Amino acid sequence: MTITIHLVGGLGNQMFQYAFGTALAQHYQTNLLLDDSWYARLPAADTARQMDLMCLKISNTQFIPPQKEAFSFIKSTRLKKLLQSFLLNGPVVHREKKGFFFDPAVFTLNSANTQKHFFTGYWQAFNYIEAIRTQLQAEFQPRAGLNQHYQYYRSLMQSSPAAMVHVRRGDYIHLPAAAQFHGALSLHYYLAGMRLILEREPNTQFFLFSDDLPWCKENFPRDFKITYIDRSDAADADAQEIDLMTYCQHFIIANSSFSWWGAWLRKNIDGLVIAPNRWISDTSLDLSDLLPANWQRLPA
Repeated sequence: MTITIHLVGGLGNQMFQYAFGTALAQHYQTNLLLDDSWYARLPAADTARQMDLMCLKISNTQFIPPQKEAFSFIKSTRLKKLLQSFLLNGPVVHREKKGFFFDPAVFTLNSANTQKHFFTGYWQAFNYIEAIRTQLQAEFQPRAGLNQHYQYYRSLMQSSPAAMVHVRRGDYIHLPAAAQFHGALSLHYYLAGMRLILEREPNTQFFLFSDDLPWCKENFPRDFKITYIDRSDAADADAQEIDLMTYCQHFIIANSSFSWWGAWLRKNIDGLVIAPNRWISDTSLDLSDLLPANWQRLPA
């Protein structure tokens, strides 16, 4: 039996997929393989991404080699894998049934089955990975260590009550598919979260991460103590910034896996984690499996 995880999306999504696969492989005491073929055929409507998982100290780096696949004339990777599953030696394909939902059935597969198992989806539910949190805290650090650029911000975080604020705009504003599905959060959400933290810790210094710092500097009030995190031009900047986030005591996350990981991997578990009450445009979505019960949700 082998477990293969299909990787898609940015670093935050890759981390969820790798973590899910690691938890499954350990549960079944088998090998984990990673499929990064999506990045060679990036869909035009999707946000431009690259394979960043190798920037982290992950212990399993076994990728399946490029192969001449059956049904190669079909562009959809998911459809291809589904058709291949009907071949005699094809993998058993497990497609995520519902996003942001914990499916315990993945831990009750027939472990005696010698077939290959191929998993496609995002697998964004903390119950999949809670048991390996300590391992992931060790693995989800920059392989090269925190660089000098970000060490400066870390020293500031360690010298005062620090709160992370993540504002994601970018593709949530300018890419039609992402704007329609996710949508940027309101300024009101962030200000309400900051005031809530200040009630608890009046001397809080806020550290703001964003893909649109000019907008943030123009719209966030100047009476808040805010340090804006200038992004490094290093190739592993995403890994560096997620790691830097974990040094804060309090967190105001965006509807993004990027800052979700910054909060979930945090070193201080006693602080406030504030999350939006909607993750995507569909406000009816149940977020119980995505957001731990001790994370406080605010209207977004």
